[in-house]
Amino acid sequence: MKQRALLFFTFLSTLGFAQERLTWNTFERLVFEEVYEPTTASWVQVPVWSDELRKWNGKRVKITGYVIALDAVSETYALSAFPFSSCFFCGAAGPESVLELDLKSSKVYLTDDVITFTGLLQLNEDPLKFPLTLKEASE
Repeated sequence: MKQRALLFFTFLSTLGFAQERLTWNTFERLVFEEVYEPTTASWVQVPVWSDELRKWNGKRVKITGYVIALDAVSETYALSAFPFSSCFFCGAAGPESVLELDLKSSKVYLTDDVITFTGLLQLNEDPLKFPLTLKEASE
């Protein structure tokens, strides 16, 4: 009986750490609208979040993708559904196929490393940011 109780409470304690597996095709139907951004004096794409997509906001998720270094000193990274040669930055994919990584601890990654990260998914409204950010991201 004690073993069952211990097993039950161990199971309950792990529920708070559960994360949902997220795939890139979840965001395939994300729609964008063009708006003028006065700060940069340019037209930018702003996501229009459906109720179905909003349910992911703030959830702890796990997602696999290609690491893309965003600066020369490898301190800022994005995660992409596609390798660098065909990612959003090269014009071969949409902005819904990339997310900003807000890493829990600094680490150096190589471009096109395939890594699975866990973190809190944030849907961004700010047109100067990626539509998606993975906060507190870790392997």
